Amino acid sequence: MLDIKNKISYFKEYLSVKNNNYGDEMKAEIYFNLFELGNESDFMFLEKLNTKKEIEYKIEILVSKMILHEHEDSLNNIIVNYI
Repeated sequence: MLDIKNKISYFKEYLSVKNNNYGDEMKAEIYFNLFELGNESDFMFLEKLNTKKEIEYKIEILVSKMILHEHEDSLNNIIVNYI
């Protein structure tokens, strides 16, 4: 099981993986909101995730939600609501 520092590190690393699609822009928004604007408490959701696969899945679901709902709300609100 990963400790919180390793989870944050892997979360950050996975956000930098490029797929050459629109999802890359959403990952950049997540990065900005959590690493540039956020603080350590924003990562408490990672406590529930135990593996790298679970972290990857969380990011992919969040990216999907952002793409589906970006016309309804701000990306920041979507990130906060689905994280």
